[in-house]
Amino acid sequence: MYEVVFVLKASKFCNLRCGYCYEHRELHVRENISAATLERLFCDIDRFGDHLCGLGVSPQFSFVWHGGEPLLLSPGAYAAIVTQQQAHIRKYPFRNSVQTNLYGNVKAALAFVTGRQWALGVSIDFADGIRTNAAGRESNASVIAAAEDLQRSGVGFGVISVLGSHNRDALPQAYDWVSRHAASWRILPVFDGGPEQNIAALRLPDEEVERVFVEIFETRATAPRHIPVAPLDGYLKSAALKIAGVRANAELERDILDNVFLLNVNGDVFTRPFAYDPAFCMGNINTASMTEMIEGEAYRTCQRVMRRRKAANCVACGFKGYCDLSPIHENGSLSRDGEAERCVFPRRTMQEIENELFAAGVDGSTIGGWARDWLSAPGVARLPPG
Repeated sequence: MYEVVFVLKASKFCNLRCGYCYEHRELHVRENISAATLERLFCDIDRFGDHLCGLGVSPQFSFVWHGGEPLLLSPGAYAAIVTQQQAHIRKYPFRNSVQTNLYGNVKAALAFVTGRQWALGVSIDFADGIRTNAAGRESNASVIAAAEDLQRSGVGFGVISVLGSHNRDALPQAYDWVSRHAASWRILPVFDGGPEQNIAALRLPDEEVERVFVEIFETRATAPRHIPVAPLDGYLKSAALKIAGVRANAELERDILDNVFLLNVNGDVFTRPFAYDPAFCMGNINTASMTEMIEGEAYRTCQRVMRRRKAANCVACGFKGYCDLSPIHENGSLSRDGEAERCVFPRRTMQEIENELFAAGVDGSTIGGWARDWLSAPGVARLPPG
């Protein structure tokens, strides 16, 4: 199965004003994505799935409800979404998830989505001074308390953290809390889109980003509980495959550019590396189908740009064939180098993990079995205990 992800901007309206937020210009806008726009998308899913099958891809679909703060929508809005999905998506499996700041008056919508087993991602940075409400009030302590209450109630969730100068020292220490309360952790380095002055102050040098990931890798190695950490597990997997000499055979020229599409409130569709760039907008779901979009000129332009990035970054990389190329698509993974963009800290992190595995006496014969398992059933690259 190939997961196709739609990140759906349910609304830009938010009850927080995070210093790095790429939606910062529209966080006051209360407009929601329309029922008509959602119906156009859901009516198109089975046809899009058929088209992907024709390309040799067996899809399952994931709808990630995003904002702003998506849980400021009413339970009735989510009930309507469920009704539309059930009416229109008949042929392919799908799932829903919500990314929330878990701050303020979100209990009603939270109860609705968790009662229907939607997956939940909670944004926590484990630092003060960056995630405040419009009045400047800190959110960190109250969100952590709300997350602990959620876990005690039996609701599982993953944690999403934005890595920057505000929490560089806090994140490695936070692994213990996350491993006790959450099922997984996703860490995204600060990337462009937020207020420029804030981004310049918050962005860490590549070597610092690498160091944070390595510190979390080392912390997890001796921790009582092991949870998935993205994208760290992808870096670990690449390093281990290289030691084992087992190639992942990721295609530099694959036809499907990326598995993540962003659907804006107005229906505009972007592929992940080019979100909100009007020059790379694939089209609008209200006027074109997904099949028409990925067969269109805008998508082909995206493909050409990504192929150039891969040629610049991947062809001469020591992890070529072992890396699944996902760092090229991740926001925040590329660093500006003159006119080019380079995949710097992911490669440095892979190399440091490879060095640490060698230093620990892990060799190709040890990893070979794990590597074959990972390639047959892609998942978390977990090292056996001890």
